[in-house]
Amino acid sequence: MFKIRFYRTKSTLLSLGIVGMMLLNLGIAPIPAIAEVRGVTQEELSNSNLDQIVLSFTPGTNIDQIAEDFGAKVVRQGPLNFVTLELSERDIQEAIGKLKSTPGIISVEENHARIVQSLSESSPPEDPLYMKQWSLISRNVPGAWEMGATGEGVTIAIIDTGIDLNHPDLSANIVPGYNSITGSETAGGNQDNNGHGTEVAGIAAAERNSTGIVGVAYQAKIMPIKALGSTGVGYDDAIADGIIWAADHGAKIINLSLGSENGATSSEILKQAVTYAYDKGCLLIAASGNYDPESQANPGVSYPAADSRVLAITATDKTGKVTSYSATGSEVDLAAPGDYIPTDGWSRRGGSGYTYASGTSLAAPFVSGEAALIWSQHPEWSRDQVIQALEQGTEDLGSAGQDDQYGYGLVDVQLALTLSKQMLETKTSPAVINSLGGIVEGTEGTSQVALTVPPQAFDQAMNVSLKALPAPRELPNGAAFLTPVFQVNWGDITPQKMLSLKWKDPVFNEEVEGALYRWNGSRWISLGGEISPGEAGFGLYMPGVYAFGTAQNSAQDSRRFAGVTAEGTAVQISQETFTTGADTVIIAQVNQFPDALAGAPLAYKLQAPILLSSSSELTEDVRAEIQRLAPKTVYLLGGTVALSAQIESELRQTYEVKRLYGYTAEGTARAISLELGTKGKAVIANVNYFQDALVISAWAARQGIPILLTQAQALSVDTRTALQELKVTESLVIGGTAVVSSNVIEQLPIPKRISGMTAYDTAAAVLQTYPPASVKLELATGENFPDALTGAVRAAFYGSRVVLVPTQSEIPTSLASLLKSWQGYQIESLGGIYALPEKIVQRVQDWVQ
Repeated sequence: MFKIRFYRTKSTLLSLGIVGMMLLNLGIAPIPAIAEVRGVTQEELSNSNLDQIVLSFTPGTNIDQIAEDFGAKVVRQGPLNFVTLELSERDIQEAIGKLKSTPGIISVEENHARIVQSLSESSPPEDPLYMKQWSLISRNVPGAWEMGATGEGVTIAIIDTGIDLNHPDLSANIVPGYNSITGSETAGGNQDNNGHGTEVAGIAAAERNSTGIVGVAYQAKIMPIKALGSTGVGYDDAIADGIIWAADHGAKIINLSLGSENGATSSEILKQAVTYAYDKGCLLIAASGNYDPESQANPGVSYPAADSRVLAITATDKTGKVTSYSATGSEVDLAAPGDYIPTDGWSRRGGSGYTYASGTSLAAPFVSGEAALIWSQHPEWSRDQVIQALEQGTEDLGSAGQDDQYGYGLVDVQLALTLSKQMLETKTSPAVINSLGGIVEGTEGTSQVALTVPPQAFDQAMNVSLKALPAPRELPNGAAFLTPVFQVNWGDITPQKMLSLKWKDPVFNEEVEGALYRWNGSRWISLGGEISPGEAGFGLYMPGVYAFGTAQNSAQDSRRFAGVTAEGTAVQISQETFTTGADTVIIAQVNQFPDALAGAPLAYKLQAPILLSSSSELTEDVRAEIQRLAPKTVYLLGGTVALSAQIESELRQTYEVKRLYGYTAEGTARAISLELGTKGKAVIANVNYFQDALVISAWAARQGIPILLTQAQALSVDTRTALQELKVTESLVIGGTAVVSSNVIEQLPIPKRISGMTAYDTAAAVLQTYPPASVKLELATGENFPDALTGAVRAAFYGSRVVLVPTQSEIPTSLASLLKSWQGYQIESLGGIYALPEKIVQRVQDWVQ
């Protein structure tokens, strides 16, 4: 086994060139078994194309005239509204400065160079090459093949130095490609004249043809895009052109085993090309970058891998460790084998052949092949669904959760494919449920109970049981049982995702007003629940004894929860929602909304109301309500500035007290999300625009999804850290670019935005996307927020939604139209008539009835 070393001299960057090793009976001329420099000199890298600049311009701009004015030559037109100019005898920085102020010019920058990200070594294998492909065996690729996955029907674009078009391992899988350096689609114009692109293509999709090696997705198609030259160097204009050509010609996956030498140096033309392909639904996968750990510090993840729309891949060795030469950072998404890998090769001296190669360049196409396997099994899937399967199907190494070395983990192809194909299997109680999840059913009389365990809810196999029991006590206040009592048990481990308990019984009809009850060992706790004809449901985090019974209050067409103060309104909502008490209570500051914005999902998990308090002391109403609820534990949201040490001291005399806080509102949201503990998804809302978080909070609570907060233009360290700690692979952004900017979006994993022109339009868009699951609607003012804050908890428990409306102006058309389209809903008003005038309540009531 050879040790990889990087060799750098003052003038030369070496990459230990392609070396041959092949089976002599293949009848292919071997690549010479001597080291050949396939690199580029530092002088070439420093000086080549530095007299070129890339401009973006508005349509109609006279580029020829501008070029003439600056004594420049147009050397490339496109892609998009970009042009490359070559300057002669003029200082490039001076020209850039003047061009930026030229009418019609949007941006000006140097034509940056990108280089290949791999090393090669000489050592011919003594055994057939497939037996040397440790990467396939260790990451369970053969197991994925046995499941029928081959990559058939998926095209992978290799944007690189071209591909050896006549290589026996590749030729049958190649589709027409492009030379973006020359702008030519001529056959043969994308022939590899360096070797790097051939190595990359072999890892991803070499044929399974009893010759040489086998690619991860051996029946995927390869689209060769030549954007880098014979020295392994290419420039942003050509790379961007190649990305756009690939997206326009049917590539589903675009592999970018290239990057800048000094880390995340981006460019406008490359960013726009990435955006173009991303918006077309392409999956972009890139090498994180290589560096010499003996002579330089980690430069960080290279661009384009550093782009949030691109999966960044680090390389691992046979032991599963990330290699010392892999550039790492918070942008890393996945790790894959990339060290001393046998693959296809090409050289000037030997032509087609085979070689061993190392680098993040080899890890990226491994993931591209894995993605092709998944997509070939699910052709109807979107890119984001493929990404989710990739990131869930990993071995979590390094620090727990997402980390700077492995990202979401070291790929496991069979696990990823299994999760992608997994239909939750239904089993009869008792049953063993593993990390793939499942549904456990139990039956008693006419009632059928089903507990759904989603994939990755547990890290280990769990014994799950649903057992009918005699009722330990009658329901309080004369309520009657609607269903048998069931003990739901899975042990003491808290799930990382919310489980779903569903009852099917003819007793549930449109006239039934009921609630789920949990026996806590000494009393029944009423929890609400979503009831629809024939079934009822609830989300669970804790095992226990459960039953549905009649409600503690009577159904009304309209109901108002109002106190003299916001604290009093919160007390009323608590009294009506938690009619029989609660084991946990959450308290937030009445005037410091951000601390409590993230609280609804935690309240749902803990089966707790949210009460409000001033910063200094509790009111008598709040004290009395806490006493009525008789909790064991009280949570305080925010630091001592939000809720004083005096409040905490008073409560500690009777209850266990937990305080969740950070130094900022974003930090408090992070603390709340960690206490919630669910992983995989997150809602992102602006810390200062409270409406957006409030309209999504009931839905997020019912789904078990944390709410994280951000400034408009910057993602805080707390939020970025929380995304990693919670292994977030999907982000739901609430609000337009004014409240969550494109800069923030780029830093989020798989972002999806719901927005409108105004906050009320955004609210309408959220409600249309996630409508209520019951016939209740919680109506609150959109001009002050304590009532909606506590009402969101009630909405979550009853499958309702909070509807925010203006009280000083007309209800916007988008929201009014949506409400008018809903029929048969019961309005519950949050707040007094001064906060929410009766005429507005009646208007909405008329619309929905």
